Amino acid sequence: MLFHNILVPIDGSDQALHSAEIAVGLAAQHGGKIHLLHIIRPSDYSFTGIDILDLVQKSAGEIIQHAEASLKNMAEQGNVTITSEIAMGNPASIIVKYSKGFDSIVIASRGLTGLSEILLGSVSNVVSHHANCPVLLIRN
Repeated sequence: MLFHNILVPIDGSDQALHSAEIAVGLAAQHGGKIHLLHIIRPSDYSFTGIDILDLVQKSAGEIIQHAEASLKNMAEQGNVTITSEIAMGNPASIIVKYSKGFDSIVIASRGLTGLSEILLGSVSNVVSHHANCPVLLIRN
């Protein structure tokens, strides 16, 4: 089943939460479940010269908790199970690696174009080209 076991990468943005809401709706229609995945990119914090990993992990936990709380009523009404996890590494690589265990991925796309996309790259673009399952890109 395409929407039975859905991976939903979240980063704390409204766009990611919106994609999670869509994933819950799809899972509810197909008797499925969703797995929220937040990824900490250590390279974003290595420049500080101090160990702030505990603070970053606490913040990541708060992002997951906020998403779970926001989705709770919708998930209960649709009989959708929500699990969650925090991982560390390059977001695109981690999501592609995790994709092997899921039927599909629902991921927000920031809609970068032109020079911004070239310079910043796009996690959703890499995931859509390299994932081991279908990817549903949600543009806001």
